[in-house]
Amino acid sequence: MKIKQVFVPQEINPGDTLSNGLRVIFGTHGSAALMLDLAAHLSLRGPLYLLDCGNRSDMYRVARTLRTLTDDPVAVMHNIRLSRAFTCYQVVALLEKVTSRTGTPVLVLDLLSTFMDESVQLRESNLLFSCALQHLSAVGRFSPVVVSAKPLLSLSASRFGLLEQLKEAASEVWEENVLPPAQPAGVQLPLLTDY
Repeated sequence: MKIKQVFVPQEINPGDTLSNGLRVIFGTHGSAALMLDLAAHLSLRGPLYLLDCGNRSDMYRVARTLRTLTDDPVAVMHNIRLSRAFTCYQVVALLEKVTSRTGTPVLVLDLLSTFMDESVQLRESNLLFSCALQHLSAVGRFSPVVVSAKPLLSLSASRFGLLEQLKEAASEVWEENVLPPAQPAGVQLPLLTDY
């Protein structure tokens, strides 16, 4: 597993795209702000799937970002296919649908939050999470996939292994947890890479 520290760049070059593979962004609040800014920039390039598992999809933020990037933010917003999942069962069902459509970037906001539901038995939650990881890995072979996760509370100690499984399945883990080093003016941080 390759661990990198990632920071929110001042500007993301819309000409850049993510390469295929599963990446995890780990940070406070599930790195929601970074994920939404990434969704705005990727939507300039074409369709993308945004799966919200933690009720963090602030589409007003995406629209505000797009207003600074394009003359027609409404048309670009139509590139974003937003789905919300409130249970781990819904996550697996939505990922099954996405698996059949390859080539489109997939962003998953706060994946683990739905798997922390104490009304779902630990064993069943683990099985469903394994299924979700299989779907994410399958999509990652043909499409860029970025999943965000946040630190788990001590109440969820029995499910800490899910976060480790997610990090192990990823080709890269971006940790958003320290201040960025000083960068010369005009230097872009490497969030997105060319194909």
